[in-house]
Amino acid sequence: MTSRYFLTSLAEALLRERFASPATVQRVQQGRLKHLLQHAARHSPFNGRRIQPAGSPLEQLQRIRPVDVREMMDNFPDTVCGAEITLTEARAAAQSEPGKVARVRDRWMVSQTSGTTGEPGYFLNDHRSVEIQRGVVFARTFRDRLAWKHVRRFIRRRYRMAFVVTRLSGCISTQTCLLGKQQSGRMAEIRLFPSEDPIAEIVRGLNEYQPDYVHGYASMLELLAYQADDGALKIRPEFISSGSEGFSKAGRAAVERVFAPAVVTSQYGSTECSVLGNECRAGQMHVNSDYVILEGVDENDQLVPLGVKSHQTLLTNLVNLFQPIIRFRLTDSISWQTTPCPCGSPLPTIQLEGRSDEMLWLERGPSDFVSCSPPSLQAQMYPVAGIRQWQLIQTQRNHLRIRFVKSPGVDGATVAADIRQNFRKYLDLERLGTLVEVTPEEVDMIPRTARGQKLKQIISEVGAPPRKERSS
Repeated sequence: MTSRYFLTSLAEALLRERFASPATVQRVQQGRLKHLLQHAARHSPFNGRRIQPAGSPLEQLQRIRPVDVREMMDNFPDTVCGAEITLTEARAAAQSEPGKVARVRDRWMVSQTSGTTGEPGYFLNDHRSVEIQRGVVFARTFRDRLAWKHVRRFIRRRYRMAFVVTRLSGCISTQTCLLGKQQSGRMAEIRLFPSEDPIAEIVRGLNEYQPDYVHGYASMLELLAYQADDGALKIRPEFISSGSEGFSKAGRAAVERVFAPAVVTSQYGSTECSVLGNECRAGQMHVNSDYVILEGVDENDQLVPLGVKSHQTLLTNLVNLFQPIIRFRLTDSISWQTTPCPCGSPLPTIQLEGRSDEMLWLERGPSDFVSCSPPSLQAQMYPVAGIRQWQLIQTQRNHLRIRFVKSPGVDGATVAADIRQNFRKYLDLERLGTLVEVTPEEVDMIPRTARGQKLKQIISEVGAPPRKERSS
């Protein structure tokens, strides 16, 4: 059954973007910020220590000291409102059975980050927060497809939606898929195609399903475009969206060319907040500023002027009242645009510079190379306990070096053994188990870039083979 929170937020998000003014959007934002700060100050001990209740809501916000994932995890029980939940309990719930939405005590959804900024993070949402964010994502992603000429196809037959994302239950993209599948009803059919599966299996499933809509990681969509270009994948979706990572220029061009005339768009979200932004038909990324506040800051956490690229970004999630996220440090770099978007939306636009990991190609035999997308490789690291940070480097064609920083009190040898085991299972699926060497290496620190931006987590030092030699 579809949630009332989902339907209400869907309608509000759609109508506000189509008919509201920028001033109205700003009033909604400030009203939600006021409520969030009052609620967090009263019910979250961690945030109560950070909030000084004097002045306007915006003045209060800008006096709050920014927080990163490690500090939130170190103070985890005090970040939660109205329940006593430990980090250990949240971590265990995030590793629940694949194919199910990860929940603490079968009630609060828990999502896990991949650890690109340091220690992995675990974030909780109650039913209200989950459904509001789902409604906003649906409304703003499908904004131009919720007109009568498009809605008619939902009525004639079920709209087939395919999610090519990881099967791991703690990942936000997977949770969006599984929750949608539970509530899709008669108008839509939703299927998950695990990105960890061999590409031939994914292609076979998509060919059988023939989706109208495909959502996936940008690197996976690029790979599917190459499969279609080579004649293996035979689908004609009318709408494609990417999330969790940005397209490369070549990757987006390939997806748009191969699947033309399909509409291709991008979502901007994070584990801490899934509704950061959505791309419009004019190709601009609009911030959902009626549901979030993003602050571009310099190296000293001072706000940067319009049009200037930020060092990092501070996120305030205006929807999640169960575990308030206030001035949380994202290592994405943004710059606010100064001219109105031609699409007519009242929502502001940004240029976004996030992390861009690399596709790896492993050799199964002469002229037989197998692709491994970044999200599929990241999925092998999610279940490994006791890691604060990691980085995978392809030093030779069939050699993967995995550097990791362990948590205090954890046995590094056990972590290394878990990494080897997870990758061996994954590589065996691609008939690469005996051909690829995986070398975990415990280190004290993994240095960042000179700008301190998000760690590039997956790196290839050997590059891609010629297209004609790739088998997938």
